[in-house]
Amino acid sequence: MNKVITTAAVILCLAGSARAGDAKTSHRSTTLASNSHQVLIGAEIESALPLSSYGDVSGIGGGALLTIEYPVMEQLSVTGRAGFQYHLDKSPFPGVDSHVHAIPVLLGAKYYVMQNDRQGLFASAEVGTFGLMLSASGGGTTATDTQLKVGMGFGAGYQWNQWSFRANLHSQDIGNFGDSMMVTGGVGYQFAGF
Repeated sequence: MNKVITTAAVILCLAGSARAGDAKTSHRSTTLASNSHQVLIGAEIESALPLSSYGDVSGIGGGALLTIEYPVMEQLSVTGRAGFQYHLDKSPFPGVDSHVHAIPVLLGAKYYVMQNDRQGLFASAEVGTFGLMLSASGGGTTATDTQLKVGMGFGAGYQWNQWSFRANLHSQDIGNFGDSMMVTGGVGYQFAGF
């Protein structure tokens, strides 16, 4: 838990220092200046592939997320994503079907590698909570459980106008880091800004 708090503090410090450095920058392109401190709202659809022992109890999945992005300087944004991931059943044992659906609520940062009006290649890092809904059924019985876990991840992608394409690697439970890995890939669209 201390690592999560430390990671969140580092992200907030980076955002604050980026904001201070942004105040000193006076030369910006007109396109960036028009939306440099605009909150950008979007949506993203993604597919998910559970890895390691997580892949033994949950099948491939897909989901939808709402996204928010706030540029704090020319190349750095603070981000938020929240949504739902649905996963297909997997049979870890004969006659038993199981899956783990997830509700991710993530805060993070997005760094544009090329300084080109917030377009092109970017890297991202996120930390947040995952509401995990576990279900297993077999022999006419069903067992369910809901858990709230803290997770983190990183990824890379490409921004093209309002469209973004990204791939992420997440651990949905820091306490069982290697056992709860997930690879996701998605397409997003920023549809509003204020």
